[in-house]
Amino acid sequence: MSYKIAILEDDTTQIRMLESWLKAEGYVCHACTTGQQMLTLIDNENFDLLLIDWELPDINGTDVMAHIRNNKGSNIPIIFITNRNSEQDIVSALNAGADDYLIKPVRHHEFLARVKATTRRIEKSDADNTSADCQSTVYHPYHFNLKNHVVTHNDAVVELSNKEFDLAYFLFCNEGILLSRKYILSNVWQQEADINTRTVDTHMSVIRKKLALQPKNGWRLKSIYGHGYRLEQVDRQ
Repeated sequence: MSYKIAILEDDTTQIRMLESWLKAEGYVCHACTTGQQMLTLIDNENFDLLLIDWELPDINGTDVMAHIRNNKGSNIPIIFITNRNSEQDIVSALNAGADDYLIKPVRHHEFLARVKATTRRIEKSDADNTSADCQSTVYHPYHFNLKNHVVTHNDAVVELSNKEFDLAYFLFCNEGILLSRKYILSNVWQQEADINTRTVDTHMSVIRKKLALQPKNGWRLKSIYGHGYRLEQVDRQ
């Protein structure tokens, strides 16, 4: 499947670089240099992923994103790309509706990893809508048995409560994706309101410890201050 990606960036050199990386991986790209161009484009075409710069000549990137969220809904993934690297700016972008962020200068392999993680989430969503969940899933060295609600680590059973299992499986299914506490509450606890976020933090601490989510096992559960969590696959140390 060829995913369609729209790029909003006023630096043509940056556009050519991102397009070359994406096209080499089989993605279809459409580039815009102003916020208004992107708003017009997405009104007439559907895209699987949007890459949005913050600083633009006409409309601020966060305003473009807000317009998209208000008019196109929350389903379309957005990765925010910015020169701003302060924690406050990053959290502001995430709270404004970004699914993830990258700080310039964009690094080739990290960029592609984030894009691929996002498209994997799309693939999983499509699969969930067209077929029943599989009974067994492996994220080496972890093996999830969905029928029996059991997870093993290097073939040893890890004792998890039902909710801990649901949370752990949800994290692995969304590997590489930055997940807000609100999004986790909605999908794992079926709570829509911003309440009990400490429950998420407590369960994350338990999951990290019980599953030994450490680089030596090839995984890292990263906390993003003020927003949420990302489970990352890393080289074993």
